[in-house]
Amino acid sequence: MKKILIALLVVTMASSVMIAGCSNKSEDKNTSSGNSIASEESSSLSESSTEDSSSSFDSDSSKSESISSDSNEATDGDFVWEDGKYITDLSEEGAKKKEIVIPKKCQMFMMSDFQSGNFGDNDNLESIIFESDDIKDLPSGCFINDINLKKVELPEKLKKISENLFSGCKSLESIEIPSSVTEIEDQAFEDTAIKELKIPESVTSVGETVFRYTKIEKLYLPESLTTISSSFLGDLDDTDTSYKLTVYVKKGSYADEHFEEYQWSGVTKEYY
Repeated sequence: MKKILIALLVVTMASSVMIAGCSNKSEDKNTSSGNSIASEESSSLSESSTEDSSSSFDSDSSKSESISSDSNEATDGDFVWEDGKYITDLSEEGAKKKEIVIPKKCQMFMMSDFQSGNFGDNDNLESIIFESDDIKDLPSGCFINDINLKKVELPEKLKKISENLFSGCKSLESIEIPSSVTEIEDQAFEDTAIKELKIPESVTSVGETVFRYTKIEKLYLPESLTTISSSFLGDLDDTDTSYKLTVYVKKGSYADEHFEEYQWSGVTKEYY
């Protein structure tokens, strides 16, 4: 009997150990499974973050490339170009040269009025020649205060001599205005050294004080003129009492019949 009780006690203890072992294994398995799931979720989040970061980088890179491609300004030789056909300024090297030639491929001077960069206030520039046939307009004050500018060959299709275009070009003694020009704006030749000028028959309008501070001696006006500012010949350099200006007009023309309206002291009229 005693042996039977001992045997039952041993069996009971063995069962308890087996149940505890199974329970621990189950917990370990669950813990391992949980860790595996957490690891997978972490890996998935990491991959997603990497993809988002990569996508963001690609987007930023794309934007950068877009911005870069939108800016088409480049320096080439003597000029700064926009889209390879519009001049926006002289380059640093171009600004040092005495002679500048505007090539045929130039279609426009893309500059604001009185903001011509290295084209204005340039003490080095002595000659500028336009080979381009496409330029029809030059910004106001484009060559302002180029004190050593002596030679200019303007574009053949230029429509107007803009305001203050050559103002302060103290060495400019002569210039030929293309027959395409229809208008000469205010102070276009102010403070230059021009002595004689023939305005072509294409010009219909002339502005205020076009020759201010000059000592121009001979001026030929066309029959085509229909508008002449009353101060057209105002503020001439009359510090020299012997200074005289002769204006040549066609008999019966607008410039002839309205002479008294724009006549100033020291200015006389003759026919040609």
